[in-house]
Amino acid sequence: MKRIASHLCTLLVGMVAVAGHFMLTQWLFGQTVAIIYLGFQLIIAAWIVYELIHALVYDD
Repeated sequence: MKRIASHLCTLLVGMVAVAGHFMLTQWLFGQTVAIIYLGFQLIIAAWIVYELIHALVYDD
């Protein structure tokens, strides 16, 4: 149960960070640029997660 709560808190902190970063970018550069930048960040994040899941493990 403690592990699940830890994962949920980590997820919540990440979502708050992304939302805050989006709002700051929107305030500085406008909504269109913020949406494009957010999409770019989400694509990179998805690629990193995919690579981490499919990473080779070398047990020498």
